[in-house]
Amino acid sequence: MNYSTSTWILILGPLAVFLVITVWVIELLAKAPPWYPAIPIVIGFAVVFLALGVLIRAKLGKIVF
Repeated sequence: MNYSTSTWILILGPLAVFLVITVWVIELLAKAPPWYPAIPIVIGFAVVFLALGVLIRAKLGKIVF
């Protein structure tokens, strides 16, 4: 199945923004030593929500697009 350019932007755009925000939060937490233990938790949440987004896109994408 071929997707149009706009569909790829709609799919990858929010995922890219989410990744950038996650990296930014991790950098902020790394600057404050008391927050070091929170970094793996942030990474875990990012992975879970990213996987959830991909799963929802895979299941509902045929309906929406």
